Amino acid sequence: MTATSSPGPRPTVGEASPTGPLPPLEPRVVVGVDGSEPNRAAVAYAIAEAAASGRPLVPVGAVQHPVRHHDGAVDGRGWPVLAEVERQAVAADPGIRTVSLIEFDHPVPALLGYADVEDLLVVGKRGLGGTRRFLVGSTAMRVAGRSLGTVVVVPPGWRPAEHLREPVIVGVDPESHCEPLLRAAFERARRDQVELVVLHSVNLRPVLVWDPNLSTPFVRDGLDRSDVDLEAAIKPLRDHYPQVRVTIERDRGRAAGIILARSVGAQLIVLGRRHDARGTWGLGPVAREVIHNAEVPVAVVPCPAEPDDRER
Repeated sequence: MTATSSPGPRPTVGEASPTGPLPPLEPRVVVGVDGSEPNRAAVAYAIAEAAASGRPLVPVGAVQHPVRHHDGAVDGRGWPVLAEVERQAVAADPGIRTVSLIEFDHPVPALLGYADVEDLLVVGKRGLGGTRRFLVGSTAMRVAGRSLGTVVVVPPGWRPAEHLREPVIVGVDPESHCEPLLRAAFERARRDQVELVVLHSVNLRPVLVWDPNLSTPFVRDGLDRSDVDLEAAIKPLRDHYPQVRVTIERDRGRAAGIILARSVGAQLIVLGRRHDARGTWGLGPVAREVIHNAEVPVAVVPCPAEPDDRER
């Protein structure tokens, strides 16, 4: 287990267990570890992801109040929680390469500093710092809204082994189709050999309340164009992943509610994040509501900002 005190987008890792030092540029599964009971599900999910993908596992512990020795030295290497995660990983799959890192900092910058664009960052839905009145801890929300790469928020009690054959759900914005979002969903469905359900929702209520008679032709035309655009966006990925069975489900209503209802019996919800980190959470309203209320893991995939987003 390696201790470090200097965050960076690509830390130089030390000794890894059980197969030696990790290549510095290899994509990894990074998981935030805090020792809480709800965090156990995030650790189990990260271990399962490392085993399935062949990526190294990097458990990261953030210690805001480290132990100081009589000579003034600061040491976090004795934190037993990370050693326990390493033991769990080896028990699950002896081939998993692990390196544990301790950062003497707040969990948000600690985790963001060790997760690059190609890494998968896994966090628990609620940790030791969460308060009972919040469904999701602030660490999970802030990390999901600001990470360079994909973040998976795992609810307490989730057991990956019980959901291996369940479908992957991806929510698509009808106004703009994020290629990295769709590719991530297709890749996950291909890897696990499960169905991919593409949810495409438009909330018509504000328009129809304005004037249902005048707006009906306009709405119909808009929906038809949106459906055509979605089919065009998905076609290259259908061709690239012919083995993935794809179901497109179109609905009219609030996107978050539709996604949550359809996620019952799913193994993962995949959402895009186009908002930058200048907002309170760095997440849009749909992603916030889904993360707060979902009972399955939610993957948040950063999407390239459009010109209108960068000007805000």
